[in-house]
Amino acid sequence: MILSRQNQFVKALSDLKDKKGRKARGEYLIEGEKAVSEAVRLGLDIGVILATKDYYGKYSNSGYAVYEADNSVIERCCDEKTPQGVVASVRMPLIKPFCEMPQGVCVLLDGVKDPGNVGAIIRTMAALNVKNIALRECADVFSPKCVRSSMCGVYNVDFYSVDLSRDEKRLQSVYTVVADMAGESVFDTPPVKDFCLVLGSESHGVGEYFKKTAKRTVSLPMSDRMESLNVAVAGSLILYQLLKKPL
Repeated sequence: MILSRQNQFVKALSDLKDKKGRKARGEYLIEGEKAVSEAVRLGLDIGVILATKDYYGKYSNSGYAVYEADNSVIERCCDEKTPQGVVASVRMPLIKPFCEMPQGVCVLLDGVKDPGNVGAIIRTMAALNVKNIALRECADVFSPKCVRSSMCGVYNVDFYSVDLSRDEKRLQSVYTVVADMAGESVFDTPPVKDFCLVLGSESHGVGEYFKKTAKRTVSLPMSDRMESLNVAVAGSLILYQLLKKPL
């Protein structure tokens, strides 16, 4: 039973709440029964699991390093204000350059800063079996808030980073569909087999590079009494509609 908040495992897990700690350790934090159970089911590279008495038995024979811990210890490790009784660390997967992304459908986030929005988009992608997500100057996808918002979606997608100077040649070969208020209705968009849906920041939208190079620009029709939609909501609706087309 781990009782001390100064225990080495407690300190290590607590460090993962901050980006600096995640980068130093190469791991990210997962919290709660659903997140930990799914990570175990998928056989992810879990470093350690800490669980209260109520949860310890569920993971004690999982094949991973599992330690029983006091409730106060779990609270010290977690980012959530009212955590469940189990927390774990998972090895962060490699984020590859966009030029190495395989062909197929993908989502590119251009400057989306809110981790809740990024996580919600990842959740939709996982639900729709869209495997590849590209990131340019976005929120950290392995932050606790993003991981929670993704509802285990981070386990089921592959991550790529976008550098315009490095990846321009590959970007030119991709059929980019940019989401922008000035675009045509997505419901009038002709079928596309493979595409890259580009979603912009909450405050500024998609950057000029993607606006200028877009193969198609789409929007969601809505009441003129509203200025815009949340990027996660809009992106999810557009992605569903684009995937509804014959592939």
